[in-house]
Amino acid sequence: MLPASLFMSVETAPHGTASENICTALRKAILEDLLPAGRALPQSELAAGFGVSIIPVREALKHLEAEGLVAFMPNKGALVIGLDEADILEYSQIRAMLEEQAAAEGVRNMTRVDFARVEDAYEAFVAGVEGPQGMVRSGALNRAFHHSIYAAASRPRLLEMIADLNTRLDRYIRGHLIIEGRAEITHDEHKAILDACRNRDADLCARLTRVHILEASRISVEVFRRRHAGLTVC
Repeated sequence: MLPASLFMSVETAPHGTASENICTALRKAILEDLLPAGRALPQSELAAGFGVSIIPVREALKHLEAEGLVAFMPNKGALVIGLDEADILEYSQIRAMLEEQAAAEGVRNMTRVDFARVEDAYEAFVAGVEGPQGMVRSGALNRAFHHSIYAAASRPRLLEMIADLNTRLDRYIRGHLIIEGRAEITHDEHKAILDACRNRDADLCARLTRVHILEASRISVEVFRRRHAGLTVC
């Protein structure tokens, strides 16, 4: 039985097509671990819960399959899929290389208006990650901060590849924030990146971005490893 809150969440996104709204609701549930890896996604149950036919459900699941969040398995239907440790590390390394390039090009092309958007995104991140839902919100706020830098590069294909990697990794990489003191370190790292943008230091911004991503992924993989071994994370 799928959680009832999944079907209620589609009401918050009423402006797209049925397929788009279902896709948004399922993606959100997967990224927030409401639907964990291995969870079956019966099309008939989804259709009944969302009050639609099978067709938009199938379209939504196919879109999520392309994003790497869902797989169609023989004799099992659609399942939520996850990454293993090697996947997380490899995707993170690729992400670090792409975002390093996007950061450098973003700073080199940054206007005062662009930098104002970066400042706004930084302040939103600092304000938004406080409270009990902070870790869930942190993924979107973190992406918004970094994207505000990369957007100045005007490299849409590069940004598409980065967005795809972020979607695949988000539910794993934010695991580092549960470690005591990591939220403060993340704030400091973001502040250093912001200062590099302010000083128009493209090389420093790129280097800080790469280190920031790889360190967060390293710690998150350790959290992932300990959880799967049934050990306490602290």
